[in-house]
Amino acid sequence: MPLLIIQLAILVAVAFIVGCVLGRLFRRKNKAMTDEERTIVAAALSAPAVDEKPEPVQPAPVKEAVTAPLTKDKKPVKASAPKKAPVPDAEVVGGPLPVQPVQPEEQSEPEDPGRPELLDAPREGKADELTAISGIGKAIQSMLNGLGVYHYDQIANWSDEEAAWVERHIGFPRRIVRENWIGQAERLVETTIKPAAKRPARARKAPAKPKAKPTKKSDA
Repeated sequence: MPLLIIQLAILVAVAFIVGCVLGRLFRRKNKAMTDEERTIVAAALSAPAVDEKPEPVQPAPVKEAVTAPLTKDKKPVKASAPKKAPVPDAEVVGGPLPVQPVQPEEQSEPEDPGRPELLDAPREGKADELTAISGIGKAIQSMLNGLGVYHYDQIANWSDEEAAWVERHIGFPRRIVRENWIGQAERLVETTIKPAAKRPARARKAPAKPKAKPTKKSDA
């Protein structure tokens, strides 16, 4: 028991000594640091204050263009344009060229294949009665007259292409062939021509001679 107390006392003494040594060392270090800080602050205070505002930059002086004054005797020289070389006239060989007259182009009529012979007006101002052909009524007759068909002989002379052309324009396809307009027109042409050919010229009768009156014989 007394030995344990002695050991504890020795440990406490050693710890006290170590603490004193460490405290002394830290105190010296802090003192040295405070001395350095003091020297830095003193140097900062002794330095002159610096003006932080930047100095204004002055623009560089612009050099004025030196223009020499014009004298009264000297006139300003104008820049002359380059002269154009004269173009030589074209040599005329063999006299002037003949001017050919321009002929107007002939206007070609629009192609209309199968167009039959059409008339602007009926011959002698009188049209045939086309309704005599079976299949042609008043409406179709007016259509045919509008195209330029007025007479039987026009219809009788149609070819197949011409008949098809008329059918396209009146709006009745295959009607001319189906109703045989061409054949009927041929018969009508014959009937209208024959009576005119059969009419002979009538001979005029000579005036009758007056009969002589019988003379009465006188008795002797």
